[in-house]
Amino acid sequence: MIEKPAYVKDFPKPSKTEIKHIGKGWYLYECSSKYDPKVKRSRKISGKCLGLITPNGLIKTTRRLCKVSPWSSASFTVDDVLHVGGPVFFFERTSSLRERLCRHFPDLWKLIYVSALLRLEYEPVFKRLPMHYESSFLACMFPDLSFGPAERSALLQELGKHRQAMCEFMKEDLSDKNVFILFDGHRLISSSQSMEYAELGYDSKRRFMPQINLMYVFSLDSENGSPVYYKQFVGSTPDVSAFSDILKESGIAHNTCTIVADKGFASENDFALLDERELQYIIPIRRGNEYTKALLPINHTSFEEVFTYNGRAIQAHKIEENGFNVFVYYDAILYANELSDCIYRAEKDNNSRQKQIELENTRRNRGKGRLSDDELKALKPKNLVEFRNNNPEMGTVSIRTNQTKLNSSQVYRIYKQRQAIEQFFKTYGDTLGFEASYMRSQKTQEAWLFLNHICAMLGMDCINSIAAADCDKQISFNDLREALRKITAFKMDEKWQVAPIKSKVIRVLKKLNVTINNEELASALETCSKL
Repeated sequence: MIEKPAYVKDFPKPSKTEIKHIGKGWYLYECSSKYDPKVKRSRKISGKCLGLITPNGLIKTTRRLCKVSPWSSASFTVDDVLHVGGPVFFFERTSSLRERLCRHFPDLWKLIYVSALLRLEYEPVFKRLPMHYESSFLACMFPDLSFGPAERSALLQELGKHRQAMCEFMKEDLSDKNVFILFDGHRLISSSQSMEYAELGYDSKRRFMPQINLMYVFSLDSENGSPVYYKQFVGSTPDVSAFSDILKESGIAHNTCTIVADKGFASENDFALLDERELQYIIPIRRGNEYTKALLPINHTSFEEVFTYNGRAIQAHKIEENGFNVFVYYDAILYANELSDCIYRAEKDNNSRQKQIELENTRRNRGKGRLSDDELKALKPKNLVEFRNNNPEMGTVSIRTNQTKLNSSQVYRIYKQRQAIEQFFKTYGDTLGFEASYMRSQKTQEAWLFLNHICAMLGMDCINSIAAADCDKQISFNDLREALRKITAFKMDEKWQVAPIKSKVIRVLKKLNVTINNEELASALETCSKL
């Protein structure tokens, strides 16, 4: 038996601990006991290691998942040929983003930034980040980072603790320059059984599955639109409840912007909150509301204004209330579409009713009827004209606004800009691949959403640039990513050189006024060395 040195003998061992000799060191472990019915006595149970005992005292164990910056511990091999198109392209566009990340996440910003670029350029799957990192010029621009399983887990765990920093980061985008602030909810499917916010819900896609309600704020000015703020809620939380909560958290309180939301947010409590914060709003209200009842039944004489929107004639009627106006719009094409759908469903229902009547008559002829006379009478097919008349508001949209100086045409055109956030959610789910989450805890889910937000910001910026160049009908965001991935570099005389670029890629980049050359590679490396 090895004799304990003096510094171990004199060590003040806490209760419920033990000292073990392992290798050449002496270690302090947790210790407890548990009764074993087989031997009818207590057995000692060793717990986790608390630290190394030294002549200078105890050196506590530092567990890897608790480290703030374990990012330079793992080694990797840089490929001989690297993808340089995406890294250089996005690096030149994101100087302000890097500065903001550095201020709010001083210990994590490089991991956040590089992770976002890799997921944006390649795919959102975290387990493939090491492979993409080693084949990307980002490995030279930001060397000695590690994306192994332990490091990825540590990043998500640590980043997920900093919701307050995320909020402060996002609030910088909610500036006075914003003209329109769009709100909408989006449902994310979660396969985790341990996620607190994942609850069974029913969304517009008719998916009755565990979901998380992601509420997003989208900024739209006269030129571009971009996602600026988000918050996740329990999947069963209605959008209308989440609306007031995110309004308070984001701190939107200036009257230089206009809140544009969907009719799901049109509760009296929401309008009261907007008035309390002195916010301007343009929000549609549901059919059958108290303001439009006096107009029913609606006909052409109900409207005193007419204008065109995208080649369609829109009729309008203005209802003045105390402090706000309600505009009722009639779209003949919308009416025709809704009437066709209404009559189609009514005919389908009538056919089903007729089959039930015939089946019941057949049973009664055999003396085996199942329905009472009242139940059989209730199956009488509906009169289609009466069915149409019972839906007098078909083809109409009612919008409430406290911007009383705007006319009917202006209010309608502003509301139609809500299509921007609908397009954003298509990009978020389909193009970027963020439709479903596989995170297992609330912290990692929060980190996952923030990394998604950074990717979405960059992706929408590219989409806006494509639209500004009038190339959105010829080039998609996926086309741009594919073109950038085909630009590679190799090392010659200790310097990275851009490989010859294919003519097809050059044509795509030329339309967007994008160039990737040796000087830009050198400039990017020099800038990164100073970060």
